Amino acid sequence: MPAFSHGGVRKDVNVFSVAHFCTAEFQAKDQFDAWRGLHEDTIELLPTRDASAGFAAEFSSWRLGELALTHIVYSGAPDRQWRHRPRSYLDHWCLVLARTASAEGQTSEELSFRSLALPYEGRARDNEVITLYIPRDQRPADEQRLDGAHGLDVSEDFAPLLIAYLDGLVRQLPHVAPEHAASLEMPTRALVAACIAPQLSCQEAARAPLGSVLVDRARTVVRQNMASPDFGPDRLARLLAMSRSKLYRMFEQSGGVAHFINRERLREAHHRLSSRREMLSIHAIGNEVGFVDHSTFSRAFRREFGYSPTEARERGLVQSFADEPGAASEAVPYYASAS
Repeated sequence: MPAFSHGGVRKDVNVFSVAHFCTAEFQAKDQFDAWRGLHEDTIELLPTRDASAGFAAEFSSWRLGELALTHIVYSGAPDRQWRHRPRSYLDHWCLVLARTASAEGQTSEELSFRSLALPYEGRARDNEVITLYIPRDQRPADEQRLDGAHGLDVSEDFAPLLIAYLDGLVRQLPHVAPEHAASLEMPTRALVAACIAPQLSCQEAARAPLGSVLVDRARTVVRQNMASPDFGPDRLARLLAMSRSKLYRMFEQSGGVAHFINRERLREAHHRLSSRREMLSIHAIGNEVGFVDHSTFSRAFRREFGYSPTEARERGLVQSFADEPGAASEAVPYYASAS
């Protein structure tokens, strides 16, 4: 089972480890050689200028079962040339997300798919690189399809989905227990296979993770825009770069897009009303989640949760009091005090 050691996927290690490497630990004149040594099992790295000036970069990696995910941030590294090692013992596919920031502050993204067993080279000036390593233990037919995608940019139809998924992994894996991270292996494999080598069987296998990622993206967009009363399905579709018909199909089994947006507004309101740290009035909270009319907010809230916003705030206060040390014996149940 592969694991990371100095940047390479080792086949003889059977433990989960979170690897971290930073060139700041070395003198400037030694930083590039240290970074090159880190990646010696996967690529041959060549300098494009005097390497003694320094090479500021940081590397982290995580395991997802037999998959590995790496995250690299370049904070002061010059352009570099690289190529796959022709006789590398590694026989993995790589899904690579590279981000480059321009002098004007704009960031470009490139998502590509490669096989480490095949020749590939390039010149890079990326600021951030996320790479998912997938070992070759697929069926021969699947291997042919995936090798056929070697060196190609991922389809525009699927790139946003995979980018969001890779970003989510980088954010969440530092907080995920090893056994739970291992459970992500199969849905991750299925998602990549469905996006890189589309076929009916892969699409069926990946339907659940695909839908989950899309819903999470939609939820994030709604939460970022829920303060606007006019935010609705059309704007959500535009911000997701998705057709209205596809968006409506995605939510047709759960009450529709408008219902999804409304539910997210109400859940946010409930969360804030239940927090004793929230000082805003109920009316102000309703406004901040997109309800201009207080009575409309109250009716919608009661339909969703079975009680009013005022009761939600009272429950939150009672619960927070009961959670305080030594308060359990003094707390009066909400329903008892209301009767």
